[in-house]
Amino acid sequence: MNAEERDPLLVAIKRMYDELDPPPSGLTERVLVALAVDDLDLEYELLTMVHRSQQLAGVRSGDDQKLVMEFTAAGVTVLLRISPADAGHRRIDGWVTRTADAKGELVELTASLWQEQGSHTCPVGAHGRFEFAAVPPGLTRLDLAGGDSDAFRTTLFEI
Repeated sequence: MNAEERDPLLVAIKRMYDELDPPPSGLTERVLVALAVDDLDLEYELLTMVHRSQQLAGVRSGDDQKLVMEFTAAGVTVLLRISPADAGHRRIDGWVTRTADAKGELVELTASLWQEQGSHTCPVGAHGRFEFAAVPPGLTRLDLAGGDSDAFRTTLFEI
């Protein structure tokens, strides 16, 4: 059974649009290329740290270095400043762009820091600020979650 026998009305509508308003040539290929590029951008943002720079804290010792990291994905940007807190610990100050729900209200977020030694959690303030006062060095990952929105997760990074 062909398409015209199954649903002649849809075949007639398709024929009418093909005659009166045909799609531009190459439209299908351009759409597929645009979708593939968008997918690559999303994968790159999710898997790669966008910006990482080291800044000296004003003294010559290598132990007094601050690290500034920025992560971006799906319209959310997270900025982290990592600095020494005391012997064997780091302080992490963070800022996140706020996201709104369907009603336009700010979503309450919770920041969770994961390490092999354990995890730390703190609320994200109204202006997108959060902090972890004493975190041991090591491989670290930051997760942001809130309400029924999708979670944001960074790649692993060393502090």
